[in-house]
Amino acid sequence: MDSTSSDAGKEDDDESSSSSITSESEANSPKRSELDDFREQWQKELKKEQHVASAATVTPAGGNVGDGKDSIEQQARLLFQQGSELERSGKVFEAMRLYRRATQLVPDIEFRVYDKKHAKATTAAAEVDGLMERMLEENIDEDEENLEGVDLGLRFQTLMARSGKLFERASGDRKLIVTSAHFSDLPMEVILYILRWVVSNDLDLKSLERFASVCRGFYLLARDPEIWRHACMRIWGVNLGGLKGTPFSSWREMYINRPRILFHGCYISRTSYLRSGENSFQDQFYRPIQLVEYYRYFRFFADGKVLMMTTADEPQQCVVRLKQRVPTQNEILRGHYRLHDDIVIVVIQRNRPSAAGQMQRPGRKARDIEPEYGQQTFLMELQIVSTAKRPFSQLHWKQYTMVQQRNNQEKTTQFELTTTKYPPLYFSRVKSYHQESEGPLK
Repeated sequence: MDSTSSDAGKEDDDESSSSSITSESEANSPKRSELDDFREQWQKELKKEQHVASAATVTPAGGNVGDGKDSIEQQARLLFQQGSELERSGKVFEAMRLYRRATQLVPDIEFRVYDKKHAKATTAAAEVDGLMERMLEENIDEDEENLEGVDLGLRFQTLMARSGKLFERASGDRKLIVTSAHFSDLPMEVILYILRWVVSNDLDLKSLERFASVCRGFYLLARDPEIWRHACMRIWGVNLGGLKGTPFSSWREMYINRPRILFHGCYISRTSYLRSGENSFQDQFYRPIQLVEYYRYFRFFADGKVLMMTTADEPQQCVVRLKQRVPTQNEILRGHYRLHDDIVIVVIQRNRPSAAGQMQRPGRKARDIEPEYGQQTFLMELQIVSTAKRPFSQLHWKQYTMVQQRNNQEKTTQFELTTTKYPPLYFSRVKSYHQESEGPLK
């Protein structure tokens, strides 16, 4: 009886507990159903991954070990490509999971995919090179050093259109981690803006030509017509005109062949002549002869300003003084110039002494003190002359006039231009003038 009653008690307890569990499960049935759906979906994904991995690792029937390795690599390549697509779409965690599975199959799958991709690109580039050689073999020889008769711009543009690339990158160790970007990764607008800084507002086109000699891509960038048009506009201004009706086919050809002023140095002339000295009162037969020698310097700027200095100092000492647009020395005269065909018209006015250097009493207004020589204005006309080796490297005197105003009277003096007193000015390059760029070309 006792055992029977105890068994009955246990059954009652089991029924009560089962009924309580059933009631709790019924109460929490929505939460359990969502959890069960998540677990089922997760188990299905695990089974699918195991199935794919087992299919990749099993050697196909009738095949050899090499075919199994190829299938494994192909499966890893497929997983890696799917991961890259997920990464591009923003699903990073799913992409990492596929990357991990691909590297488990083939540890260096990333480099194999990269090598295969660039091998196709190299093959395509080789086909393009072969096609271009067949197209240009009648006019251009790749092994030929003398390319004077070849339009390099047209040739490089054709090569770029065929290959679709502006720059050729050097092939290095692809397994190294690269932390810097190639110059060709910059947008084209940024590269052209950098070139405007290279040219600068002082028109340093010599640096642009050096830039063009680096590679094919730099050559095409340095031939940008807008850069050369702005350079021509800065020199000739309103007298520039257009290309139509001129013998020039491009803005660069106009800049090279049209008479202009050089800005990366100074025009220098040396004048020397003999002058009779005073006789000695002791010896009437002694007549001394003096040799007078001095230099005249001209420094032109692209914005229409000019500096002139006449001194007996050597050029090594004087070219540094002409580097600044607004010099502090009173011996340097400032003015402006205009270019009309091959004639340079220069107007220079002698600087007045500054009021800061004048002595004045406190409380009294400073008055303008007229210098001893009055107000002097120099009017000059110089002709641009080219030589066989250096274009636009000489300036020949055509006219020199001085207008002096003193005591409300104006006096005009016309100088006689002889080759002894006014020899031609020769251009001399000064490297320090274009070492820094003050602003981009506008």
